[in-house]
Amino acid sequence: MGRVGLRWPGAVIAAVSLTATACATPESDASAADRIPVVLDAAEGPVSEWTGDAADFADHPYVPEGLAVSVAYPEFEGAPAFADGLARLVDREVLDFRGASRDPVSLSVDWEVVAAGDGVLGVRLIRTEEDLHGLRQGYETYWYDAATGLTRYSSELIAGQEELAELNGILRTELADHPDVDVASLLPIRASYDSIGFNAEGDLVVEFDDGHLSPVREGHPPDSAPGRIAVAVDAAAAEPLLSELGERARSASLREEPDYAVPEAGATPDPRPSVPGEVVAGDEDLDCRDEEVRCVALTFDDGPADTSVHLLDLLAEEEVTATFFLNADPALTHPWVYRRAYAEGHEIASHNDQHEHMPDMPVADLPRQVSTVSAIVSRHTGHTVRLFRPPFGDSSPEVLDEIGEQGMAQVLWNVDSEDWMGLDRDGIVERVVGTAERDAVVLLHDTLPPTVAAVPGIIERLREHGFAFATVSQVIGDPEPGESYPVGARVPGTGGETPAS
Repeated sequence: MGRVGLRWPGAVIAAVSLTATACATPESDASAADRIPVVLDAAEGPVSEWTGDAADFADHPYVPEGLAVSVAYPEFEGAPAFADGLARLVDREVLDFRGASRDPVSLSVDWEVVAAGDGVLGVRLIRTEEDLHGLRQGYETYWYDAATGLTRYSSELIAGQEELAELNGILRTELADHPDVDVASLLPIRASYDSIGFNAEGDLVVEFDDGHLSPVREGHPPDSAPGRIAVAVDAAAAEPLLSELGERARSASLREEPDYAVPEAGATPDPRPSVPGEVVAGDEDLDCRDEEVRCVALTFDDGPADTSVHLLDLLAEEEVTATFFLNADPALTHPWVYRRAYAEGHEIASHNDQHEHMPDMPVADLPRQVSTVSAIVSRHTGHTVRLFRPPFGDSSPEVLDEIGEQGMAQVLWNVDSEDWMGLDRDGIVERVVGTAERDAVVLLHDTLPPTVAAVPGIIERLREHGFAFATVSQVIGDPEPGESYPVGARVPGTGGETPAS
């Protein structure tokens, strides 16, 4: 690693003005209004660069052999907190690519400055990666706010979740006829709105990674071939949606000359401001520790799948939140399904990479098996996974240690629907309703049509018995990494039959 002098980033692009008649214009042309101008030029200034390679990220739980890593980010005089923030974010980029990619080949991260002035700095990171599924690029734009000393996400340029949802609606309308876009995959979450800036006219520019909005191809990850998709939203339409930071970022972006003199950082607010696009799972008003409340957590393993979409429709209609334990291959091929689940307040968790008996694996294979789904979910939602369910509920001290090392708790169950045994809809309903007690964690599978068909009956009957529906974390109550829940649940392998979860 090292610090070097100022240089041109790898991809310098420019923007032109938006036509006055358009509210928002989807484009792919390199000279179009959907480009965020680069303000840093080749002149020397008070900006240096940190560079690193694979050896600088050796402490990750999974480090694939032969993966070439070349990353860089700028360091601004007077803003060491921004460098620290960018360092954490780049570390996460490397961690997630290592975990989420099949047969990874290379990863590079380059940078460009898109705003500087008035106590605001904007840095756009360009990620170029190659793996089994080909070559693609991704984009994130981060903002330093000297008023708080915080490194801010792009979604924080938007005033709140309601405004982000409104922006999402504008973009869905503008992209509705785009041949390379499935608007159902566009959701108001942080990972979708991770690169926002302003063009030369002050219009709001939102850009999406290669393939992020691509239509589903059965059995394949989203097609990255369409490349970058972006929309420029007219300044007048965007202005009511901006946060105070967004207004200052726009002003800094429009300066005739960038100003790299960063004022001394103000006090960091406590607590940190909520981030638009970061969704809290479950009903925030539900307290499962209240003695008068009988909580139950519905959990669904093995997805996402086509059946998961209908399940989400049912849960939305009933205003019920659940917990989804994902496997890696379906997560790679159905990302918009769990992005939707996350956006609608469901808890997203991991069910391992390849759905194999983990105690039978060499211990050296466990880091990859545990890290994969977490990395995939992080890339597509921004959510940090905290819960892990080993396939078949089949665990061991070594498996539990690895789960804890990666910051997750193990979650088994205390009510088995036995849907995996081929029960029909009514049989599943009777099994769940007949065995559920307070703080039940119910094992179900959203890949099974009879299970999805049983959900309305389960909800109706449990409500009649006075149950309230919660996420696993609400039922457990702040699970600790490396611990196994629910307390007292049988760990398969210690006696009794092992379910095919």
